[in-house]
Amino acid sequence: MNRALAVPAAVALLLVAGCTNDFSPQSDLLAMRVLAIQATPVELLPTEDVRVVARNYLQSDVVEAHWTFCPLSAGAVSAYACAVHGPRCEIPLTPAPDGSVTTNPTANILDCLASLGVTAPVLPPASQVLTVFRYRAVTTSGAVREAILQVPQWTGAPPSGWERNIPPGIQEVLIGGVQVWAGGHATGTPPNLPLNGTLPVELRIDPATVQNYTDAAGVVQTEAMTGYFYTSGGTFSSGITSGVDTTTNLEGTGIPPGQTTAEVWVVALDLRGGQ
Repeated sequence: MNRALAVPAAVALLLVAGCTNDFSPQSDLLAMRVLAIQATPVELLPTEDVRVVARNYLQSDVVEAHWTFCPLSAGAVSAYACAVHGPRCEIPLTPAPDGSVTTNPTANILDCLASLGVTAPVLPPASQVLTVFRYRAVTTSGAVREAILQVPQWTGAPPSGWERNIPPGIQEVLIGGVQVWAGGHATGTPPNLPLNGTLPVELRIDPATVQNYTDAAGVVQTEAMTGYFYTSGGTFSSGITSGVDTTTNLEGTGIPPGQTTAEVWVVALDLRGGQ
């Protein structure tokens, strides 16, 4: 089963050309976009390696890609700036040929502090810190796209009964009632999208990947699953849904004259870092 985050649900969806629309919703893919960032594993024990990869629409338009790692973020108010000795601890990472980066956050943290002559702080054995991976891509047009992913890192042995977070599993995607994605690969061809008509797009998340967890207040919660929908032709009536089996409509509006196919991308998130 594919537990990866962003999947191209259909790459040969036939369209009927129409007039363009001046307003572009968030779900419309008009240029290179970072749709998701996947970490494997999603949640780290001490000394574990992690692999992080960006899922881009129009990957071929990326001419430069830069990754950095920071032991701790200062939060959204500061645009997730590095909170540990500022930029001095924002460590550059070298991507592999496939664009991913693999690193050991524990080693990075200790190396950075040692280089600064700082003794590693003593933290409670069952605490977590949110490490930050920052991705910066430059496109053929010179546009810059940035995205960050916070990866929880245990500073010691997790509490008894802890279960590692796993990403949502995309069980299947259906377009117009036709299964187009299942088991990690494309499975069928969707019907044509008629001009000014609609096609339902259904996302089914594997219930086995929906976990219970204990929040900061000690209350047991069930993960809330969210779906994000994107298209390079037409537009979605709603680009965001909630639940394990949800449907939104792809509308045949705003299609530029001459465009005959579109890509549809679906991203599943568990709102705890799994994408």
